[in-house]
Amino acid sequence: MKRKRNGAFFVMKRTITIGLSLLLFSLLCACSQQAKKQQNLGSLLPKSIGEWQQIQLITGTEALEQINSLHGKDIIVEAGAIGTYQLTGKRPAMIWISRSKTADLTREQAEVMADKMVSNPRSPFHDPETFIRNKIKVYKFLGMGQVHYVFCQEQLGYWISAPPEDGDKLLLYFLKNG
Repeated sequence: MKRKRNGAFFVMKRTITIGLSLLLFSLLCACSQQAKKQQNLGSLLPKSIGEWQQIQLITGTEALEQINSLHGKDIIVEAGAIGTYQLTGKRPAMIWISRSKTADLTREQAEVMADKMVSNPRSPFHDPETFIRNKIKVYKFLGMGQVHYVFCQEQLGYWISAPPEDGDKLLLYFLKNG
């Protein structure tokens, strides 16, 4: 009789241990996803990219206001960051990053923006191109003396504006490090 009790106790103890381990694992996974989701987007904009030096970083509410101002209306994003970079003798480059709730929403917003950039007769953007780089769809435009790239990585949307001769270098940086 004593053996059966010890065996039942052992099974119950093991079941509780496994259950608690699974619960802990689930909580750690959830916390990891939440930490990734809440990542400070400013951390994606380094102090320098090659010779380009960051001269301004805007995050938080101010970044969201500027992102909405850029679009002329409120868009559904959770967070944003804007980095301005300077290289002596060149016009500044700007990198806009926003995070949406889902990757699908980010992709949809990029597609709508790219379509509007081409279809609006008063748009300053011209010579549109779409290509795949590092398995990511990139929309490219020229306008206002710069080259512009729009692309998505999961829930993050990027818009890079740079002098034409430097745009590809900045694009490659963010495709690799974004």
